[in-house]
Amino acid sequence: MKYAWIVNNYIKDIAWKNPSEIYHPDVAQFYDTQVPDTAVNGDAWVNGEVVKPAKQWGATDFRNGMTLAEKTKWDSDAVPEIKTVKAELPKERAETSELLDFLVSVNVISQKTAEKILG
Repeated sequence: MKYAWIVNNYIKDIAWKNPSEIYHPDVAQFYDTQVPDTAVNGDAWVNGEVVKPAKQWGATDFRNGMTLAEKTKWDSDAVPEIKTVKAELPKERAETSELLDFLVSVNVISQKTAEKILG
């Protein structure tokens, strides 16, 4: 178990060992909640349980999965559909799939790229 500093039901920070051993008492007092080892900064803390945030895909995730030729189109907004997709980001998985399917249908990216972006 780790000790976490919880603010508004979110894990602000996690101490890597007993907080009183690494922080001044004025700071250590905030690390008052034991959380499982799987918890990380940014996780929600709801009813004594860690709740992982839903994965969000953004423009960088899209670009990182593209071929060089696809990146050239993406970076230049060469196709109006690209501007629309960028304006819609970030999205969770189902919405991301819809946007990727759209980009495949207008020949901006390949199906292989869409699958790579989704992971």
